[in-house]
Amino acid sequence: MKNACLSALIAVLAFTAGLAEEPSFKAESRQPTESASLGNLLQGLFTGPYKIRKERNRAKKLVPSLPDFETTVTVPDSGTIYSWIEGICQTPHRRPGTPEDQQAEKWVAERFREFGLSNVTLDPIPLQVWTAEQWSLRVGALEIPSFYVLNTGWTGPEGVSAPLVYVGTGKPKDFEKVEVKGKIVVAEVPILYLPTGAMLKLTGSYFALSDPDRQVTLGYGQYLTFLLPNFTGYATEEEAPARDVYWQAYRRGALAICLILKGHPSNSNTHYGPYDGIMKPLPGLWIGNYDGERLRALAQQGAEASLLLQGRIEPGVTHNVWGVLPGASDEVILVTSHHDAPFLGAVEDGAGVAQVLAQAWAWSRLPQAKRPKTLVFVVDAGHFYGSIGAAAFAREHREIMQRTRVLVTLEHLGAKDVEERDREYAETGQPALTILFTSHDPEVIATVAKGLEQKPLPATVSLPVDLLGPTPPSDAARYISEAGVPAISWITGPAYLLDAYDTLDKVDQARLKPIAETVAGMIGTFMALP
Repeated sequence: MKNACLSALIAVLAFTAGLAEEPSFKAESRQPTESASLGNLLQGLFTGPYKIRKERNRAKKLVPSLPDFETTVTVPDSGTIYSWIEGICQTPHRRPGTPEDQQAEKWVAERFREFGLSNVTLDPIPLQVWTAEQWSLRVGALEIPSFYVLNTGWTGPEGVSAPLVYVGTGKPKDFEKVEVKGKIVVAEVPILYLPTGAMLKLTGSYFALSDPDRQVTLGYGQYLTFLLPNFTGYATEEEAPARDVYWQAYRRGALAICLILKGHPSNSNTHYGPYDGIMKPLPGLWIGNYDGERLRALAQQGAEASLLLQGRIEPGVTHNVWGVLPGASDEVILVTSHHDAPFLGAVEDGAGVAQVLAQAWAWSRLPQAKRPKTLVFVVDAGHFYGSIGAAAFAREHREIMQRTRVLVTLEHLGAKDVEERDREYAETGQPALTILFTSHDPEVIATVAKGLEQKPLPATVSLPVDLLGPTPPSDAARYISEAGVPAISWITGPAYLLDAYDTLDKVDQARLKPIAETVAGMIGTFMALP
């Protein structure tokens, strides 16, 4: 069985490595967040286990010597935390710079003030707000369900009409076989399935694993809907990898592009990505996995199609919302999440904001003298715009970053796991896998191990912060890249994370308080550390 699982793991990763190239970035302007390097993953899994096990064993020896925080910290109950998720999810979306996003910012600031945080501030960040208003794809009398590709070009009110042309996954050799100039390109963007259980069990590439229900078996895996191997984003035409299907179509003169979410675990087409904040010239639409089968057949026949994408781009502003709980010292524990969301965003990231609020509520109930360190809480902006809020905070508040002992980023916690049944999402009855991307700091690794021992959580694993690249695929990435702070980045990645199915029913209410207790326990250890 182990040999079979290892073979499957190698096959998946080899396939993955063949699809993707290392993305190109200008480090001073952009860093990937939930767009990770598959090459780094492959390298880390098979060349890093010895180093990771060595660090894990060293940290285990430190655990008994870690101090306990002697004051009891009481977190809110699950119902209260869930009510905060409902509170921020009062609008259909919270897209960066929109009135809906600004409503959420004010709501978070009100909660911070209600809990007694000092210096509650909304730092403005200018941006261009891209808003799609109409989109459609027709082939003759047939309308193919579709959704816009974020930040792509407009067609004009009449749309564009041209023959469809199919290019597979859009490798250079695929484009060389056909003429795409003046046509509408149809391409497949594979959604990868990672055999996570085999990765963890067979390579040992983790710092700590909490799995009391034995959910993470050798056959356990997850869909990486946030990681698109041939459309990584975070690049302009000049910077894009040679195999980027979008930019190849543009360079070769296509009029528009339709991207099929191949292998996506439902027929959803509401994929909100890549969310890099880069405006792109070629109009693009997402097509669901099963609708894509029909479209592919039509494209292979060279059928004539009409594609429409209209909207507007206008100046806007979004805000980082933050506040302080002063402690007995100026050393900082920085606790963050992000407030923006592409759709209702109950999990992404209503759940993360609610967990930040849970910590702010809990620690505010202690007097300042009982808090050995200062807590700074940030609910940042523009995660869905290249994480500009996290980058702006780290740059504009360098004095805070220099005093930061550890960054604790909380995202998507309490998410339910789903699978595909009858071409739709169905709950599995299990929690989504939670990952704590953890810095290579022995005390940080040991604190995570201690926290998961004292208050275990189901299907929760601590991985090296740089397993997938220089920074983790989370909102913590920009704080780390800008300021180099030690970090614990808590995050889940359920399949519905970036689509319209991220609704309130995807939150496992009963798990919210236990998660908050584990988070508070780890923060307590850092409070007690000299």
